[in-house]
Amino acid sequence: MQKKLIYFVFIIIISCYYLPEGIGEENKIIVMVSEADKEIVEPQILDLFSHIIHTPQPETEFSITFKNPWDLDKVNKYSNLIIVSLDFPVDTTGDLLMSRIAVKNNQHNDLFVLKDLFATKQTVCAIHTVDAIALELVLNNNKKWILNEFRNTQYKRIKSNIYQYGKNSIISRRIKEMFDYSIHLQPDYNIIKFDSLKPFIWIGRGMPYRWITLHKSSKDIFKNSISAWPELERMYSETLPNIQISSNYRNTEIIFYNKENRHLMRGIYEHEESESGGPFFVYIFDTETDNEVILVSGFINYPGHNKILLLKQLEMIAFTLHKGDI
Repeated sequence: MQKKLIYFVFIIIISCYYLPEGIGEENKIIVMVSEADKEIVEPQILDLFSHIIHTPQPETEFSITFKNPWDLDKVNKYSNLIIVSLDFPVDTTGDLLMSRIAVKNNQHNDLFVLKDLFATKQTVCAIHTVDAIALELVLNNNKKWILNEFRNTQYKRIKSNIYQYGKNSIISRRIKEMFDYSIHLQPDYNIIKFDSLKPFIWIGRGMPYRWITLHKSSKDIFKNSISAWPELERMYSETLPNIQISSNYRNTEIIFYNKENRHLMRGIYEHEESESGGPFFVYIFDTETDNEVILVSGFINYPGHNKILLLKQLEMIAFTLHKGDI
């Protein structure tokens, strides 16, 4: 055990001299906690990251894996790390790791986040409390902030990965002509259907199938939860007649990303032509025109597979909607 302690402290020291790029799936979080603390910590961490998105099967937004502190050298390059230590019960592994990181980075709070500690595009969240009651209080009071930190890292990595082969300037230019706003797309997207008068455009790529649509509508309608869903059904029936929105799993949420609140509607759909379906979202974007919004919808069709990361990729594309140059 003593050798393991010395080794992972050594890893902390040498990691400052060279920072590789973060690894692992964008939604994978590694939680470092001692065996003594794990029984207390595990249920509270799982509850913190319990947000489910139906695709239609329930998928958690983040995937959580627990590791021992002496495994730091095996996982310290992952992009999402949480280190948790409780004073009671006492242990010699998690407590030592937390102490070393806090002292080296001049941190004295019971909760702090470090960026790019062991790798680039990395978030390390450290939580040090007296006991289980204090841990629950810290997590409850800071839940939104912690989730936003990991979401921002997730979107940052996704953005870097999806545009590594460039952008589709041709379709982006067409969208700008129709909406006076543009969006960054990957090179392999193609136009499926469009109507310049509405305006409306449907673009996609496969396999797995990913579709994006853009519509214009009234802000008053889509900022009202009562009127938004019926109007969305009407718009889809007019422009996407083969897509039927299910009445199940409808949800609205606000995601804070890049210093802005992003309003989304979520649900599942059925596609008549392919006799399948999947999850979809609608990003409600306020334009500079009074009482006008642009709706960016993303649809995933990938039967029998997990879809959460594909959905997050489409969200990242939707969030690039902007005024100005393509």
